[in-house]
Amino acid sequence: MVKVDKWHFLAAGMLLITVSGAVKADSLDGQRQRYMQIKQAWDSNQMDVVNQLMPTLEDYPLYPYLEYRQLTQNLSVATPKQINDFVKSHPTLPPARSLPSRFVNELATRQDWTGLLSFSPQVPKPVAARCNYYYAKWVTGDQKTALNAAKDIWLTGKSLPGTCDKLFTVWQQAGNQTALTTLQRIGLAMKEGNTNLVSFLAKQLPPDYQTMRDALLDLQNNPNTIESFARTVGPTDFTRNAVSIAFTRIVRDDLDNARSMLPVLVRLQKMSDSDKLELEETVAWRLMGSDATPEQASWRDNVILRSHSTSLVERRIRMALAAGDQKGLSQWMDRLSADAQQEDEWRYWEASVLIDQGKRSQGETILRKLMQGRGFYPMAAAQKLGVAYPMQVSVATKPDASMAKLPEIARVRELMYWHMDNLARTEWTYLVLSRSPEQQTALARYAFNQKWADLSVQATIAGKLWDYLEERFPLAWTPEFRQATNDKGITQSYAMAIARQESAWNPEARSPVGAAGLMQVMPATAQHTVQMFGIAGYSNPAQLLDPQMNITIGTNYLEYVYQQFGRNRILSSAAYNAGPSRVNTWLGNSGGRIDAVAFVESIPFSETRRYVKNVLAYDAFYRYFLHQPAKVLTDAEWQRRY
Repeated sequence: MVKVDKWHFLAAGMLLITVSGAVKADSLDGQRQRYMQIKQAWDSNQMDVVNQLMPTLEDYPLYPYLEYRQLTQNLSVATPKQINDFVKSHPTLPPARSLPSRFVNELATRQDWTGLLSFSPQVPKPVAARCNYYYAKWVTGDQKTALNAAKDIWLTGKSLPGTCDKLFTVWQQAGNQTALTTLQRIGLAMKEGNTNLVSFLAKQLPPDYQTMRDALLDLQNNPNTIESFARTVGPTDFTRNAVSIAFTRIVRDDLDNARSMLPVLVRLQKMSDSDKLELEETVAWRLMGSDATPEQASWRDNVILRSHSTSLVERRIRMALAAGDQKGLSQWMDRLSADAQQEDEWRYWEASVLIDQGKRSQGETILRKLMQGRGFYPMAAAQKLGVAYPMQVSVATKPDASMAKLPEIARVRELMYWHMDNLARTEWTYLVLSRSPEQQTALARYAFNQKWADLSVQATIAGKLWDYLEERFPLAWTPEFRQATNDKGITQSYAMAIARQESAWNPEARSPVGAAGLMQVMPATAQHTVQMFGIAGYSNPAQLLDPQMNITIGTNYLEYVYQQFGRNRILSSAAYNAGPSRVNTWLGNSGGRIDAVAFVESIPFSETRRYVKNVLAYDAFYRYFLHQPAKVLTDAEWQRRY
C-alpha cells in the first residue's frame, strides 16, 4: 500500500512537469518518455494519469496503439461509430483488422442483434463472429439464410467455438442435423484426425444407427477393426471414406497386412476402380524406400503407371535419379502431366535425358531457355552448358521523401525502438500488402536503404518481388560474417546464404522445435558446438537471439559439418538442415552412382531438398553482390559422384 502511494505521488509530480513541458515545442525524446510513463501508469491501473497524459501524445507515432488499448479496455460501452472511426483512421494498423469482429461479438453479448447487422452488413470472417452474425439474422427474421449458413459452418472436421452453440441449437431444433449430416461431419473429422470430435459426434447418432455408432467408435479406437467395420456396415460413400481414412493408418503400422486386406475391403465396400486406386496409392507411397523387395517394387510401379498423382510420379522419378536409372528416368518423365513438365527441375532433366540419348541440340536448347530464369536449376543449366549464368537484377523504384513520413513507417521505427520487432514486422507486412506493386518495390528499397534487412526481405516475400535480388538478399551483418568466417573453410557468402534461408534475416526468429536466431541454432547444437570449439561467453539459450553469438556458434557448426563432408556444400547444407546421419544414409543409398544435381533432386525430404537448392542459389547471389561471382557448384562438387 505504501509503495502504491509513493508511486502515485511520484507519477503525479512527473505528470505535472511532463504535461506543462508538452505545451512547449515537443520532441521525440519527450514523447517517448511520456509513452513509457503512460504504459507504466496503465499497468498500475492509474487511469487518472493515463487520461491526463493521453492528449499530450496525439502526435506520437504509437498513439493509435494507446487509442486501441483504451477502446478495447472499454469495449463493453463502445459505440459502433467509435469502432468505425478508429478502423477508418488506421486501416493498416494490425490490431484494427480484428477489431470489427471483436465488436460483432461484443454486440452479440449485448444481444443487440439489429445493431450487430447494422454495424456489420458484410459477413465477418472469424468463425465466432460469423456464428453471431448469422444468429442475428435468425433473431431478426431471416431464418432461411441463418439455417443455410449454420449447416455450412457446422460441416467441418475442426472443433468449433462455443459461441456457435446458439446458432447450432436453432439449426438442430429445426430438424436439420440428420443422421446423414452427422455422418458427413464425422467423415470430415476423421480426415482431420480429430478423434475427440469423431467420438462426440458418433454418440449423437440416433438409436437406429447403433450398429454404425459402435463400429465407428471401434474403428476410431483401433484401426485394425477395419475389416470388421467393412463387413458390419453396408457400403455407402460415407463408409468407403471411413475405410479409406482408417486404411491409411493401417498402412503406416503394418504394410503387409494392409496389402493383403486391400482386395477384401474393395469387395466388401463395393469400391470403384478410382477408390481402389486411391488405396493402392497409399500403399505405393510406403514402398518408395530402397528396402522394397522386387515383388513389392513391381507392384508399386504397376500402381504408379495407372496413377494420376503428379506427386507420386515425381517421387518415382527421384527414385530413378537416386539409382542412376537412366531408362527408368525417361520412362517416368513421360508420365508427368503437361503442367508438371514445365517445372524447372523436370525441364532440366528432360534436357539431360535428350543429351544422353544423343539429341544434344534439343537438350541444349531447353537448357539455354531454362538458364534465363532464377534459382538453382537455371544456374545448374548454365553450368551444364559451360557458360556463365546471366544474373538479372531488377531495379526497384526509388523511394521518395514522402515515404519516410508515412504513419506506418513511423510506427515501425518506434516499435523497433521499443524492441517490439515482431509487431514492427506485422506492421510492415500490412503496409506492403496495402500498396501497389510499384509502391511495394519502393518500400522494399526503403527498408534496404535503412538497413532493415529482415523488412527488405519481407517486402519482397509479401509482394512476390522475386526479380528484385538486391532487396531479397541484403548484405546483412557483413562485418560479423566476415570475421566469423575469416579463419574457416566456409566462405562468408555461404554462411550468409544459410542465415538468409534459415531466418530471412530475422534475428528473433524461433522455430516450433526450438531453433533460434539468424542461423536457427538448436539449443542442444549450441551447447555441443560451444564445448567442441571452446566458445566463450555462452551460458543459456536466450543468447541465441544475440546476432553476434548466433553467428559465432552457427558458423562454427556449419564449418564442422562442412569439413565432415569433405568441404562439399551440398552435403553440409543437407546436414545443417536434416542432420549428418541422414546425409550419410542418403549417400549410402546412392552409392556413388549419380552426379551432383541428381543427388540434390533425389533427397527424399522435400523440405531438405528445397533447402539445399535455395542455399546453393543464395550463395551464388551473395557472391555476386560481394563481387566474387562463381558457378553455382564448385568444380569439386560438380565432378564428384554421389
